Amino acid sequence: MNLKASEILQRFKEQGLIYDHIGPDNAVSRFAPIDDCAAGDLVFVDNAKYLPLLRERKPAAVITDTTIAAELRDDTSLAILLAKNVRLATALVKQAYDDRDFYHTEWPRIHPSSIVHPSVAIPESAVIGPGVVVGANVVLGEGVVLMANAVIEHDARIGQETVVHPGSVVSHGCEVGAKVMLKAGCVIGSEGFGFAQDEKRRNYRIPHTGKVIIEDRVVIGANTTIDRATYGATIIRSGVIIDALCHIGHNVEIGEDCILCAHTGISGSSRFGQRVIASGQTGVLDHISVASDSVLLHRAGINRNIKEPGMYAGGPAQPLQQYLKNIAVIPKLAEIWSRLKKLEKKVAGLTN
Repeated sequence: MNLKASEILQRFKEQGLIYDHIGPDNAVSRFAPIDDCAAGDLVFVDNAKYLPLLRERKPAAVITDTTIAAELRDDTSLAILLAKNVRLATALVKQAYDDRDFYHTEWPRIHPSSIVHPSVAIPESAVIGPGVVVGANVVLGEGVVLMANAVIEHDARIGQETVVHPGSVVSHGCEVGAKVMLKAGCVIGSEGFGFAQDEKRRNYRIPHTGKVIIEDRVVIGANTTIDRATYGATIIRSGVIIDALCHIGHNVEIGEDCILCAHTGISGSSRFGQRVIASGQTGVLDHISVASDSVLLHRAGINRNIKEPGMYAGGPAQPLQQYLKNIAVIPKLAEIWSRLKKLEKKVAGLTN
């Protein structure tokens, strides 16, 4: 990497991400964490506690905010780039200059071991890796990347610039939007959990004839499964982030810009509004609605509708402040129980 600080400013100034450059126009050879940076590196700093490290290690450039920049103006050797949102700058600047290049691999653009049905038109900009299988009537957008052993079943649609990581499956008829990332081993469109029982409680599979629709700019983590609908569609709206090892049941709808952390499980026909955050191991029963801008914490167990935005925790989920008061009592339960038994004996004695 041979990048000038002024080049970064020019690339991001128009969109307002980085809006000023103070100090010399240093060259940047590497992006680095603050605790492992050295001369020639660029670092991102959004907390004043890192100022001593910054002064000690002397990187070439820093992307930071005005408050921290004011503390650094005496350092005439440091290129300072000002950002309104340092964390957002970390994401977009690293994507631009320091991300994995999915379009230049060690393999031919279309690997000879891949199997693509003759009905599929492969865009000139697509990359298809070893062992990939693409079924009949699949539609591939420009810039699609299908990595090793990905399977795209018949009649599925993959939007432009979507990257499907190794071993992932997009089942028949499912739709994946543009600029989506499906990480390794995730399964889109597996059959939902639907069975009927006879009088002897033997189980009979109910065919799921719906599909999964994933809109644009969605990221789905490794080994996550999203079930197809019984009828209609399971829908993941634009901008949703789903961590690894999550499970989304049939006919669920996840609203725009939600974040679901690892091991979250959402049962069939539940609905999340927009910008809901579910922390790790959140569990949601079927046919539940969760209001937009809700935050679900501490292994939240959602067994009834959440109608008002807020922070909810524990299982069954409670408003966060109520949960914190209740959880504070738990370490004292044995003591409280002992005191209660003593009081009961005293009351019994007084009664007698």
